[in-house]
Amino acid sequence: MKKSMTITEIAKEAGVSKSTVSRVLNNKSDVLPGTKERVLRVIREHQFQPNAYARSMSQRRSRTIGVVVPHDIDYVFQNQYYMEIQRGVLKALTKRGYYALILCCRDMKEAFDAVLQKRVDGLLLISPLYEHTPYINELLENRVPLVLIGKAPSSQPVYQVCIDNYVGATLAMNHLFDLGHEQIAFINGPHFLPSSEERRRAYLDGMARQGHPVMPGMVREGYNSIDSGYQVATQILNEFPEVTALFVASDYMAIGVLDAIHDRGMRIPRDISVVGFDNIQMSAQVMPSLTTVSQQIEEKGRISVNLLMDLIEGAEIPEETVIEVEAKLIARDSSGTVPSRKQPSPWVTRHIPL
Repeated sequence: MKKSMTITEIAKEAGVSKSTVSRVLNNKSDVLPGTKERVLRVIREHQFQPNAYARSMSQRRSRTIGVVVPHDIDYVFQNQYYMEIQRGVLKALTKRGYYALILCCRDMKEAFDAVLQKRVDGLLLISPLYEHTPYINELLENRVPLVLIGKAPSSQPVYQVCIDNYVGATLAMNHLFDLGHEQIAFINGPHFLPSSEERRRAYLDGMARQGHPVMPGMVREGYNSIDSGYQVATQILNEFPEVTALFVASDYMAIGVLDAIHDRGMRIPRDISVVGFDNIQMSAQVMPSLTTVSQQIEEKGRISVNLLMDLIEGAEIPEETVIEVEAKLIARDSSGTVPSRKQPSPWVTRHIPL
């Protein structure tokens, strides 16, 4: 096997110093074009690959980013939303010459330890929870490079890449109103996610603006899983058979909702409409294809990585800490006009307890 060359040998053959070779490898701008090309030619001829460990030690960096997902491993690898976020993150990290340390843990202690032990240069926190607020504060106080993928759980001055969940949920509700729906139920995500509160508020505000009453039991919570979507949809349809549409706060839950409706012998969207949220790849593959709100998931991952890299490398960064990606309605086959079988709502005769 041919012995790999060292930076010293590359420098000698190119007729430059080791520091010049290092600047070329790190794509620095302070190298003359002719010198840079001479060094690169020697690198190509010998198929030189820099030692990542030695390089990181010389820079006092691990060139590794901690990617924190606050769920257990089984849930993370079953839920396509988290898989798509990680795909965007890993693609962007590869382009920037960094690696990822995936930490599936609701408790942030492991992430803290990774930072303290210099195993990572910064952290990406996906879908932060309300309980993470003190950890986020401590990371900021210790000047740890940190970017959240999702809305911050409080008003901390932390960089966050997210969509406006209220706007996204309003797009979904307006789509159903435009199709003539009045009797709309809502299956929300878990209460410990900041996004859940915004989507719930948009649902309630939309119903109020349209003058449609919301009965107790019409808003229920799932766990962003197929099983919970199935179970909660079954409960709602048992209690409120007059419902003409379901707005569901995640596509993964909405897939369970589709299954529950099919098992009741109902047709989508002829008998009932379903709108999800996220636009995971699976949402276009189910039958019928799912109308949803796109979060531009992979794009959020890419933007978050580039922002974190700029924080770590001391590049120019935006003053505004909240970077919003546009939410977009994706109309597919699971939503249609209100079915004629639905007669005037019996809600008007029901007593609403105070």
